[in-house]
Amino acid sequence: MNTTANEKSKAEQYRDERKARIAKSAKKNAHSMEKRNTAKKVVGKVISIVLCAVIVLGIVGFSLNYYGALQRVIKIGGVGSDQPVTIAEYEYFYMRAYNQVRYQAQYYQYYYQTSTGYDTSLSPEDQTQTTKDAEGNEITWVEKLHNDTLELIQLHKAYYNEAVKMGLKLTKADEAFIDKQIDSLRDEAKNAGSSSSSSSDEKKVTYSLNAYLRKVYGGSINERFLRKELKIQVLAQKYLTQKTNDIAAGYDQAEIDKVYKDATSTYDFVTFRAYTFKTTELTAEDNETDAQLKARQTKADAEVKKNANDFYNAVTNEATFAAKAKELNKDTADYNVDEETKYSMLQDSVKSTFSEDAAKWLFDSSTKAGSKKLFSDETNGKYIVVLAVKAPHQEQTVTARHILISTQDQSTQQDLSDEEIAKKKTQAEDILKEFNEGDKSEDSFAALANEYTEDSGSSSNGGLYEHIYPGQMVAEFNDWCFDANRKAGDVEMVKTDYGYHIIYFVAKDGKDYYDSAIRSSKANDDIETETKKLQESDDYKIGLGPRRTDYAEKRVLKKIKYLVELSNSNSSTSSAS
Repeated sequence: MNTTANEKSKAEQYRDERKARIAKSAKKNAHSMEKRNTAKKVVGKVISIVLCAVIVLGIVGFSLNYYGALQRVIKIGGVGSDQPVTIAEYEYFYMRAYNQVRYQAQYYQYYYQTSTGYDTSLSPEDQTQTTKDAEGNEITWVEKLHNDTLELIQLHKAYYNEAVKMGLKLTKADEAFIDKQIDSLRDEAKNAGSSSSSSSDEKKVTYSLNAYLRKVYGGSINERFLRKELKIQVLAQKYLTQKTNDIAAGYDQAEIDKVYKDATSTYDFVTFRAYTFKTTELTAEDNETDAQLKARQTKADAEVKKNANDFYNAVTNEATFAAKAKELNKDTADYNVDEETKYSMLQDSVKSTFSEDAAKWLFDSSTKAGSKKLFSDETNGKYIVVLAVKAPHQEQTVTARHILISTQDQSTQQDLSDEEIAKKKTQAEDILKEFNEGDKSEDSFAALANEYTEDSGSSSNGGLYEHIYPGQMVAEFNDWCFDANRKAGDVEMVKTDYGYHIIYFVAKDGKDYYDSAIRSSKANDDIETETKKLQESDDYKIGLGPRRTDYAEKRVLKKIKYLVELSNSNSSTSSAS
């Protein structure tokens, strides 16, 4: 919390600091969990069906003659002995690989102000930096995209065939999900075109779905092709989910318990309160000299340090901690002391959110409930008062489904206007009403989630989140799920910073967090091994003819280059206006 005067209230300053800590934690956890999530990343490559990286460009005003029907049948190679790969498939998956690279670059730049090395204002062949392959070899971005495309094609076909062997089939909910994706693109097509004039009197250009797909993917892609690919992708996902769950369920309990016993601090939670004081870098006032600014900064920094020490000295237990925090934020009507200061976290989360020293202290066996400590980082002007509430322990997990109606702009992640948010609330209320007027079953809720949710992470599985642990979800969602009186079948609408969540409580899992975490981690490692076996087997080895592959690659790179140049041109025009 910043205690020096500025335009923001104390609560606003504290929330900014808290969001920054959470963002830092998310970034660090993303790296530390990389190995554990390798298999999930493979799944994501295969089943990602969002066309956002192309559609976000907003480019639909051009036409390229790709002789689409011909490209959908011309073979450039195959997977195994009986699974041909066409030019259309190569281009489709190349665009998917490009979309992923472009989206990741934008994501890291927007949220973490860090670069992946890929410049989204340049086409792949014009990139000035290189990247590395899985073995650490330096390669160009064009080489990476080609390699990613081959992997996508191979896994796409391998997982689909394994799903067929397993007897998996599309359900009505799966078909509804695919229809939703197609309908969403159809709506994009109707609203994507616009006249070259800025006059509102000009008639807006609209496109059929096939025309739109030709313009964002090229002439070889149409609704029939896309629908077929989506069906294959959904079945591929179902196979991988089922296979992973089967592997996880097959581990002996004694094996799981031993892993936990050997690394309890990795899987235990600690409950504590924390309050952060942070200095603010001042700027010179009118006619203020450097010496005067420095003196004022020194005084302000000393005041922050004093406030941190005063807070620490005033804390004798959890009640006095909460009271002191409320006192400092008494001018903020909506200040929630538990939401802002109370945490239940894993050790890695404490490290990345607060500090390594705080994590070490909280998880030390000598630290008892009621112990307090002031952690000082004077180099960065930060002081954290921490009160241990509950020693390291296990938490039980729960399972829930949800439907998210987002109140954020999906391209900028900024909040919508008050008027738009009100419409979103009405939409969420209507969905809840539709559920309550039906049979109120979990299956009915799942069907509604597939139809309405705007959470891409659960839009194909009925909004399902399994083995949720305390602190995993945003505060309001978390508090609802872990309410002591929560029971199976409860449904309620909850508002968070992300939007309106209609939550269906499935069940308390009746198991400690470590059980699902270890099973999931081991299963992800093992499914990665299984995937490598599939890739190396004769049934799924991929081989493409170099001449036709080179032809297809040049075509899709030409298309991407055009899209990037047009996007840059549109951005320049928007900036000028």
